[in-house]
Amino acid sequence: MAKRFSFEPSRVEVTQGEHIRLVVTSDDGVHGLEIKKVKVNKKVPRGGEQITIDFVAPAPGEYPIVCSEYCGSDHEEMKGALVVAAKGSPR
Repeated sequence: MAKRFSFEPSRVEVTQGEHIRLVVTSDDGVHGLEIKKVKVNKKVPRGGEQITIDFVAPAPGEYPIVCSEYCGSDHEEMKGALVVAAKGSPR
């Protein structure tokens, strides 16, 4: 869920090499979901319409998730994280 001015959940934990499918909605306005390192950048329309984002989890590490559509005064604070664990390690 994208909403002013946060993502819920704000932290997504996955394992390297996993196929990831994020299904994202917004009830309050237009937002974007961007994870630069995995070349994800999708507009999230208002009104609850679902968008689906598919990708493969990259190398282990923490990747910032940001809102890529200006959504108001605290737009810059709308952040999350994609946390990728190495194969075989606990999340």
